[in-house]
Amino acid sequence: MGYFFLVLRQMVSILRYPRLFLFAKRMGKNNRLGPRGHFFHHSEIYMGDDIYIAPGFHISARNLKIGNGILIGPNLLLECDDHVFKSVGKTIWSTRHERNIGTVTIEDDVWIGGNVTILKNTVIAEGCIVGASSLVNKPLPPYAICTGIPCKPFKTRFTREELRQHLSQVKSKYSFEEICEEWSKYGLSQE
Repeated sequence: MGYFFLVLRQMVSILRYPRLFLFAKRMGKNNRLGPRGHFFHHSEIYMGDDIYIAPGFHISARNLKIGNGILIGPNLLLECDDHVFKSVGKTIWSTRHERNIGTVTIEDDVWIGGNVTILKNTVIAEGCIVGASSLVNKPLPPYAICTGIPCKPFKTRFTREELRQHLSQVKSKYSFEEICEEWSKYGLSQE
């Protein structure tokens, strides 16, 4: 019975966003995409497995990679590019189609709260939590809790001992030492 509902949820997402499922670089399994969302540049989207994106999102992809096990709250705004505005002698309107293109990577096991804005050239590292109404404009470290405008890490998700236990039970691209080094770069307590 549970498998039936998983398939049904996936089918609803396929019916809502057929172009994404047809043209994305990769579309993983068990992805649920809420209503009232908009995708732009479908062919530049890579999505892993087990992703939930709540209603009301706007995703403009130009090299977007979303990993596995991701939860995203409502009203996400994700932009992988921005307008060129320093063209002397040209109006904003006349340069509206010129873009500075970047990338966005959301690694595995990430939770992004509601009303978050994510801009180009950012990486939300594995295990990171991004608080509601934050503006992500710089890379964020693994297993950190981050919030604000601009979004900054303010706390670790685990103590050192909890992190060691967690990493022994989950598959991670980072070693314990790499994560602790990243935490220290941001001045995060490593109790």
